Amino acid sequence: MSKRTVRVYGFLEDAQGRVLVSAERFRGKPLVKYPGGGVEWGEGIREALVREFQEELQLDIAVGELVFFNEFPVISAFDPDYQVFSFFYRVSAVGPIAFATHSAVAVPDEDGERAVWVSKAELAHVPFTYPIEQEATKAFLLRT
Repeated sequence: MSKRTVRVYGFLEDAQGRVLVSAERFRGKPLVKYPGGGVEWGEGIREALVREFQEELQLDIAVGELVFFNEFPVISAFDPDYQVFSFFYRVSAVGPIAFATHSAVAVPDEDGERAVWVSKAELAHVPFTYPIEQEATKAFLLRT
């Protein structure tokens, strides 16, 4: 492991207090995670999160408090030469939420993503792909 990558994700709540989860297939691999993604070269962490929400959901957001980041090593599932550092922030929508959502956390058959609102009571039971999301979820639920 000789390289590092930085990723950033957001906890977005709707008016009913549900949290947005992303069920997606990327390069054929099924993923269940929070909306967000990689920080590009020359980009700040918060700036990257705003860009990711705009790209994935066509949604402008305001980035709030840092909820969690991993202080432990995480190896990339896509390239074992990379160590991943992930930051999870509370975010809020700026303007109306107009993207399509699905009723269940189900990964699409083809590459693509689905947005799903999940109640806080169900959030701890979502089958997140990586342990980092599970740890971030625990931290988020402790702060709500």
